Amino acid sequence: MKKTICIVHLLCISVLLFAQKHDYAWVLGYYGQSPHPDLGGILMDFNQDSLLIYDVATGMDFNFTDASICDAEGNLLFYTNGIYIADATHEVMENGDSINNSGLTYLYEDTGLPVPQGALILPAPGSDSLYYLFHGPIDFGPNGLNTHIPKLFYAKVNMNLNGGLGAVIEKDQLLIEDTLAYGKLTACKHANGRDWWILVRKGERFSRDVYRLLLTPQGVLNMGKQDAGPDIIYAQGAVGNVVFSPDGTKYVSHEIRFNPLSAIDIYDFDRCTGQLQHLEHFTMDDSIFLDGGAAISPDSRNLYIVTQNIIYQFDLWASDIEATKTVVAEYDGFIGYPYASKFGIPQLAPNGKIYIASASTDTFMHVINTPNQLGWNSRVAQHSIGLPNLNDLSIPNFPNYRLGPLDGSLCDTLGLDNHPKAGFTYFTEELEVTFSDNSYYRPEAWAWDFGDGSGSSERNPIHAYALPGEYYVCLTVSNEYDSDTFCRWVEVDSVTTASVAILHPQMTVQVWPNPASSEMHISLPAPLLTPAEWRLYNAVGQEVHRTVIPAGQREQSLSLAGVPPGLYFWQVRVEGRRVGSGKVVVEK
Repeated sequence: MKKTICIVHLLCISVLLFAQKHDYAWVLGYYGQSPHPDLGGILMDFNQDSLLIYDVATGMDFNFTDASICDAEGNLLFYTNGIYIADATHEVMENGDSINNSGLTYLYEDTGLPVPQGALILPAPGSDSLYYLFHGPIDFGPNGLNTHIPKLFYAKVNMNLNGGLGAVIEKDQLLIEDTLAYGKLTACKHANGRDWWILVRKGERFSRDVYRLLLTPQGVLNMGKQDAGPDIIYAQGAVGNVVFSPDGTKYVSHEIRFNPLSAIDIYDFDRCTGQLQHLEHFTMDDSIFLDGGAAISPDSRNLYIVTQNIIYQFDLWASDIEATKTVVAEYDGFIGYPYASKFGIPQLAPNGKIYIASASTDTFMHVINTPNQLGWNSRVAQHSIGLPNLNDLSIPNFPNYRLGPLDGSLCDTLGLDNHPKAGFTYFTEELEVTFSDNSYYRPEAWAWDFGDGSGSSERNPIHAYALPGEYYVCLTVSNEYDSDTFCRWVEVDSVTTASVAILHPQMTVQVWPNPASSEMHISLPAPLLTPAEWRLYNAVGQEVHRTVIPAGQREQSLSLAGVPPGLYFWQVRVEGRRVGSGKVVVEK
């Protein structure tokens, strides 16, 4: 729930903790306004039970650098390729042109910056209308050969301006001038649950320094440099990425290089001080060119190191992390369009899955469906996400926006508490379903109702159903402050399915009014080629009404005569597949 003014302390907590869907819309693509049928923009929408992928005319091209931001309710606000900022209508935001206007950036005006994690967008602490974009230009290094990032800037956006489309009110504000790492911008919530730590690595060959920036309601504070160790040689201008674990306790650097070998460095992170403590260093000898990266599972246990041809898993809870190295996927030889669909940059999504861009221009992405599971049970599905247009290497760069305060710490000073929010996704293999907890704000206990009379207290259970069908599954999570329940329909049949990755046009099924009293109306995105069914269920999952929407028809009405007041769930199904779902309140 988003509020403009916090009237009481409880409302302030709601703004800071409860509605944080800032990463629910991903914008990517290749030549966003090209008339060519294979070129254009792509919007990945995580606001529904299933992932919706739209074909959009963005006008923006992406080349590694990619960052976007939504409001707290999951509505797209703006995005960037490191060259300019586009608003939600895909036009250049007011005063959003020509960012990074220095160095060699001009060479990439038509393609976007080729810097992984080259931009990062954060909501301003304590505000629901101000946002900070952190970014840097490309230039030659001190040796005149390797490229590097010589400066770090920020831009400040006010979404209350320009009729709600936003405007850049501060631009090219210099934060750091130094030889900085090539991209590798990420952030983690401060232990107070409100502010943000932004760590910026130096990019010199023998440097171990990390700049610590703190974003507060007063602005960006430079908290100085830390010698983060270890005593190893870094490759100037090396690509790769960095990632915090979702719980904020670990920081991982994946540096892709050839001589010396690519390096993985794992640190403990102190959310109070912003300090790193080095834990482990090891190298990888895979041939990975410029592609790949690191991602961490929602439960903060499994580290995934992605190379062009192999995806590895490491156990961050082990005493010897390198010794847990496990292969969970090897490139299967698939040739997409127009190039091989190898593995590129990974990113943890709000649905608890890890999506991986292709290592070349391609119309496919990969996904780790159950990343909380160990080994092959993590279920990497290669080239399983079809895209409506070509994507050129990019995937947005997001931190974890749903990390609360570190309860009981010396920095837990704002009176915020972790009120857990329940959520889960699932993956089916015939009658066996792997459930993945996707809850946040520090749940400590899990209670599952599988909808068939059985349940579990495990965090990520695997359940075998006796018969195919639809089951209304509920997860209740709790801690010392609160509890929360999330329910959804789970389809179990004789084929392997996942709860994501359906391709949709940029329209959705609409049902109105809500609340409803005497009748409801439905509008479909386009006339159907085959009949559809519209089903209505009560709060305990019992079907109370079903009507057929004939082929060729877009709209239908449903009488609510005899339907008692209460909360109901609706579904639209075409040839047995759910293409739309939602909730409606019936009032009499």
